[in-house]
Order: sequence, then structure tokens, then C-alpha cells
Amino acid sequence: MGTRESPYRDHEFLPGDPAWEHCLPADPQAVPEARRAALRALREAGASEDECFTLDLALGEALANAVVHGAPTAPDLRARPCVCLRLWSYQGQMIIEVRDQGPGFDPPLPPYPMPADFGATHGRGLPLMEKLTDALLISRGDARAGGAATYLIKKLSDA
Repeated sequence: MGTRESPYRDHEFLPGDPAWEHCLPADPQAVPEARRAALRALREAGASEDECFTLDLALGEALANAVVHGAPTAPDLRARPCVCLRLWSYQGQMIIEVRDQGPGFDPPLPPYPMPADFGATHGRGLPLMEKLTDALLISRGDARAGGAATYLIKKLSDA
């Protein structure tokens, strides 16, 4: 498995227009419907049920990170920034992008260890995404460049 920070900006490595895209308010209440919509798009793009399950779990972690860490909160939902999802099916792989509008961050270096404290409530997202995908790319981003982006890449079994 390859895991690293992406050196690319402005989607240089992405294969053209996405097969599916969806933007949601940076609100935890919006995440379940976005995940259901993404699952439908994954199935339509040819992912098996096992691959859908795995990618849904990784996507849930990426969305949680984007909503909690990458989007400043505002009491008025209309004032909250958006989180955007995009999906590509390319050369036997699924590529999912989760992009927030936050200030960006310096991602830690992989591999990402699970928290030592079994009762920890944070710190499992990156390790889970790393284990569930074939490649995890993190673009640190910044508010001017559209925030941070997480790319989940999974090779399909039928490819």
C-alpha cells in the first residue's frame, strides 16, 4: 500500500471529469445522506458489495475529518462551508476525493498508528483509511486553494 502526501495541486493527477460529485454542508447531520449517495454512485461505477462496504467505511472517516477538522463551525448552517465529494472510476480503480474549505493542515507522516489508548475517541481515522484503501493521498491545502483534500484509492477486484 502506498501512503503519502500528494505533491499535486489542482487535481493534476485526476483522470478528467469525475463520474459523480456531491457537495454537502460541513455539518455532521449531512454526512449519512452523503454516504448513501456515494454508495449508490460506487455501485453504479461497478464496485462490488465488499468494495462498497470498505470504501464506505473509509469515506465515513474522511468525511468526519473534513467536517470536524476542516470546516470552521458557524451556528447558521447557511454560513458553514461545504465539503465536496468526487468519484472517478479509472483503469480498474475507484478514486474518491473529499475536499474541505478549511485552513489546511500539515498531515503527519505515514504509517499512521492506531491510538495506544483503547478508549481514545479520536485518532483512528487516518490509520483506518490507510488500511482500507490501496493508496491514501492527503493534500494539505489551504483556505485559498480550497482546503485540504483526501484521496481514497481502491483497486477493484473485477478489474
